Amino acid sequence: MAGGRPPKYKTVEDLASKADAYFGHCLEIKELPEKAGLCLALGISRDTYSEYRKKPEFADAIKGFDSLIESAWVKRLAGNSPTGAIFYLKNAFSEHYRDRQETDVTSGGEAIKITWQAPM
Repeated sequence: MAGGRPPKYKTVEDLASKADAYFGHCLEIKELPEKAGLCLALGISRDTYSEYRKKPEFADAIKGFDSLIESAWVKRLAGNSPTGAIFYLKNAFSEHYRDRQETDVTSGGEAIKITWQAPM
């Protein structure tokens, strides 16, 4: 949004009003909300959505939208077939849901050097 065209939503109230309509529609049709659907309803790209997150006046609203989406998908985990919900959560909220653990093997910030040599 910096240096480009002016932002689509000038106030958090405008953004929240449009998002509330999306979430209400999802409830009406009994469909789980998701980030892609929210972006479509807002008429913005995912990149723009991320840019709104960085703006202090919009950050709490965007985090709240993400929490609503995440909560709906977490509740889906209790159903008969949670595979789709697991997949969505791992991809849409990868910072919180992942299978692997990353281990950094270093010593004081330096890589550990192996000095062992095979016997001759």
